[in-house]
Amino acid sequence: MAARTKNPDKELELLDHLGELRSRLIRVILYLVIGAGMAWWFFDPLYKFLLAPAVQSLPKSSQGLLMTGFMQAFTLKMQVALVGGAVLVGPLITTELWMFVAPALTRQERKAIWFVAPLSVVLFASGVALCYYAMPRAFGWFVSLVPPNVDLRPEASATLVFAVQMYLAFGVMFEMPVVLMFLGKVGIVNSKMMIRLWREATVGIAAIAAIATPSNDAFTMMLMAVPMVVLYFFSIGLVKMVED
Repeated sequence: MAARTKNPDKELELLDHLGELRSRLIRVILYLVIGAGMAWWFFDPLYKFLLAPAVQSLPKSSQGLLMTGFMQAFTLKMQVALVGGAVLVGPLITTELWMFVAPALTRQERKAIWFVAPLSVVLFASGVALCYYAMPRAFGWFVSLVPPNVDLRPEASATLVFAVQMYLAFGVMFEMPVVLMFLGKVGIVNSKMMIRLWREATVGIAAIAAIATPSNDAFTMMLMAVPMVVLYFFSIGLVKMVED
């Protein structure tokens, strides 16, 4: 049985790709460290911004958020630094990712990326902004459930984690047009199918909004559901653009 011959050119090409990937990962980690350091330095305004919806929703009788241990102050500051740092250096991380995958793309695919990348940023930021607007009402609903004669003192770190999770949830869900555009490109969905199933999609979006929103009031649910329905119809046009 003949021995398999190795292709030294392919091995060298693979090593080059791995070396480039390692270099870019090192730069990404460096960006995150620098961004976290900057966010640590500007902790006070970032902390006030991230937790403003929760603090504003507390009853007037409340003394504010609570910390139950000495280490929690450090943990909270690290959490804010990591979240704020990742947001600050997000464009640099995206650039590193783009420069790594760009050589493997065709000219037409590169042109598509120039459109999709800014659209993704705008959609994600829109979702986060909408969540920030809705969060005071959501926190207010939670406050309304507190029994009489009970002093509400939410734990600061847990409140921050919950708020960031909600911001990310809204931001990711607003990426629906980009996801559907990709599915249309690979042939899993098409514009005709999306038009035919728009009623089912609307019901599905309403169900997702009911599950994802932290409160049960109609205002918060509609605040997520209505823009997502609009984005669904916007996605039909995007899918039609990339159909073969």
